[in-house]
Amino acid sequence: MGYLALYRKYRPNTFEGLIGQEHVVKTLVNQITSGRLGHAYLFTGTRGTGKTSAAKIFAKAINCLDNKNGSPCGKCASCLAISDPANIDIIEIDAASNNGVNEIRELRENVQFPPVSCKYKVYIVDEVHMLTGAAFNALLKTLEEPPKHAVFILATTEVHKIPATILSRCMRFDFKLIPDGQIASLIEKIYDEQGKKYQKEAVMAIAKAGEGSIRDALSIADIALSFSDGVLTYDDVMNILGSSNAQSLYEFIESIISGNTGAVLQTIDTLCSLGKSIGVLIKDITSIIRDIIVVKTCNNANEILALPNEKFEILKNLSQNASEQRLIRILEIFAESESLLRYSNHARIVFETASIKATKPESDYDIDALLARITKLENDIKNNVVTEVKQVIVEKPIVNESVKPQIKEEVKVKEEKLSISSISESDLKGRLLLNLRKIGSEMLWNLIQGVEIKVVGNILTIIAFNNGDHELLDRATTRDTIEQAMKEFNPFELQVELDEKEKTLDAVDEEAKRLKNIFGDDIVIIN
Repeated sequence: MGYLALYRKYRPNTFEGLIGQEHVVKTLVNQITSGRLGHAYLFTGTRGTGKTSAAKIFAKAINCLDNKNGSPCGKCASCLAISDPANIDIIEIDAASNNGVNEIRELRENVQFPPVSCKYKVYIVDEVHMLTGAAFNALLKTLEEPPKHAVFILATTEVHKIPATILSRCMRFDFKLIPDGQIASLIEKIYDEQGKKYQKEAVMAIAKAGEGSIRDALSIADIALSFSDGVLTYDDVMNILGSSNAQSLYEFIESIISGNTGAVLQTIDTLCSLGKSIGVLIKDITSIIRDIIVVKTCNNANEILALPNEKFEILKNLSQNASEQRLIRILEIFAESESLLRYSNHARIVFETASIKATKPESDYDIDALLARITKLENDIKNNVVTEVKQVIVEKPIVNESVKPQIKEEVKVKEEKLSISSISESDLKGRLLLNLRKIGSEMLWNLIQGVEIKVVGNILTIIAFNNGDHELLDRATTRDTIEQAMKEFNPFELQVELDEKEKTLDAVDEEAKRLKNIFGDDIVIIN
């Protein structure tokens, strides 16, 4: 026999080998040991989390003549019979290629026949969501009242596509993503058996690339096993995954944080000229930004990230040059661009637009971007306060003419207030929203979101687009709250107006009402 892939070679044969799904294993083992077996089970979860493996182990365990703590012994006559490829009591059906009503009708006819060498006849239907509507209808009655010797195990990655009538007839088990640490431990065990030397950071990188799927991680580990004869390093894994040069990406992110648009576009041109995929580039950037946020917010960041020390220090330095709000907004921008790639024929333009937007927070009106800008502005104002030095003569009795009156210097700090006309209307609205949130006025914060702000000289005009908002904004208490939120500005005049279009519509409604009162509703028709 030829080479066997790692994910097939190390597929678990007992419940003890099924890692990361303790909640499923415990329930199934208790059902086996107590004899309270169901007739239909639904295993759902993302790919590579052990659904099919659990189904095979369960099918063998319920037929085992001498199970060990709920797991099949693998030695009894029943276990040996099931291990035979010619066994007809454990039937695996691929619903992706056998999804028609005729295949299900054939299943309904065959299920009536008792098992040949086992206690139960088990049907494992993989990717069951691929069945057609007619096939699901044909399966309904069999699932509801199957023969006593039949057990159905349905496995799917898209449970939302299964009809509710099928779901209600099954015991549902949700398989969760496997933690990176458990996947890494499994890979280390396999590499030790294979005699492969490795760095722990390299194994953790493989585990993270699996994104919770053991099969995906083992497929990458299989490639890494043959990548080099020496020690498997972190950089080797990055090359296998097709990731961009880490140093280039670090410099790229540093340029974004510092606002150097020219350097950002130059790096993009260099990376694209090397044939790097835009999708992979964006994925790598979002991953690094996420790591920087972890470094900035967590005390045990390196325990979470498991990066080489030199790379961790680079991330630490980058985290010190940006606020949390700025990093979060950069992450959001690139995450949004990743989804936009699916609908665009110009991937590079999408990437460049996102990069420029992340570089220039002053052109971004998102609330996190505004928070970052206001924080920077507050720091600038704080660092450039105007001070006045005033001399105060303290009179004291002159005991000796040689003693001069003592002079004490008093430093009076004077903070300069801003004028409402000194910043743009969009920035003014953003600052008003921020201050309303700070003082806890959530209702008014929501209200201000849907209005327009105009500034002419020293007059601040708030324009409402419906009568209800206009009435609320024009109240004395609301005006007081707005003025409180804008106390960092010089005194100004506040006006609240209704949008001209809304006024016109109100006038039309009044005129229509007047005409209907004169001529009657059945005669007057408003177009």
